[in-house]
Amino acid sequence: MATKKTAPAPASKTSTAVAVKKPAAANIVTIQEALKKQAGELATRIAPASGNKIRVTQDKKFLLPDGTKTEGPLELVIVDFVTTHSFYETAYDKDNIVPPGCFAIGLNPKAMTPSSNSPNLQADSCQGCPMNEFNSNGKGKACSNNRLLAVLPPDADEDTPMWTLSVSPTALKAFDGYVAGVNRAFGMPPVSVVTTVGFNDASDYPQLTFSNPVQNPNIAVGYGRQAEARDLLMVEPDVSSYQPPAQKQKPAAKKPVGRR
Repeated sequence: MATKKTAPAPASKTSTAVAVKKPAAANIVTIQEALKKQAGELATRIAPASGNKIRVTQDKKFLLPDGTKTEGPLELVIVDFVTTHSFYETAYDKDNIVPPGCFAIGLNPKAMTPSSNSPNLQADSCQGCPMNEFNSNGKGKACSNNRLLAVLPPDADEDTPMWTLSVSPTALKAFDGYVAGVNRAFGMPPVSVVTTVGFNDASDYPQLTFSNPVQNPNIAVGYGRQAEARDLLMVEPDVSSYQPPAQKQKPAAKKPVGRR
């Protein structure tokens, strides 16, 4: 009797699937450390904040922190002010803003002391520092002496952003005289009045003027925010990107010509 042949089993198909190895669960502490590192690098990936400064342009206009540009004049309440000294080793370049090499912030212009955080300290005291003497930069000073003001609009409330305004060396005499005049007339500091800030028409460059003090009807708000103003004004500049100015290389000495 014939035996029935059994059909051979079909050949198994070779699988083309690739096995995926699941990563082991990462340590949460390691992840947090990595994320903190990423956070520290964010500053290089985003545009810097526009800040809270009222800027003065060369065409005698005010550029407000919200982007508004106006000829003024501005009516402001000067909540508080300090003196700042800033020494830069290189000339100003609007396309390459660099931090000062030496700086000071204080209340008494005659008792200024450079910050210990200055990357290139010039002296132990601003008084007598060669960079803070007249004729150290042409007829002026190599170290720029300014007043920095914390200001609010007259109708400000507790939540109104506080702005700063820098008074350049050419307007220091006018500002100091105005403050002294307010003290004589009202017996109080500038926060007690509304000040009109404009430009000197007789000057070819943007020189600030301070005039027309009238009693501040909103004095409670200004007085209540003086501590905030002082904290704002005493913030030191960020000098983390400071780099020493490149030293000029001396021309290579000419090789002596040998006799033939």
